[in-house]
Amino acid sequence: MRSDFRLMKDLAQIVHTNADAKIKEIKNLMEHFKKNAKCVEKQKLWRLKFGERPQELKGFKYAPGKLLMGPGSSGAPNSFDIEQNMRDIDRKI
Repeated sequence: MRSDFRLMKDLAQIVHTNADAKIKEIKNLMEHFKKNAKCVEKQKLWRLKFGERPQELKGFKYAPGKLLMGPGSSGAPNSFDIEQNMRDIDRKI
């Protein structure tokens, strides 16, 4: 699947969106839940209730720092900045 360029490009657009786009998608999903008869039926059966808006949370973000790994071929430890390489972290490891 990683070799399929189109798949990876489409997946990156979904996964690497900003918070506003994610909230918009959640609101759209919740609208579908309210309009779909099967969803409404299941919500009643399971006694689920959804609010009109996503829950807002206050928080903070820690600086990720650097990841240090064992020595490479040169003998020096491998290190890289996590935030700068977030999308390629699996390749770096």
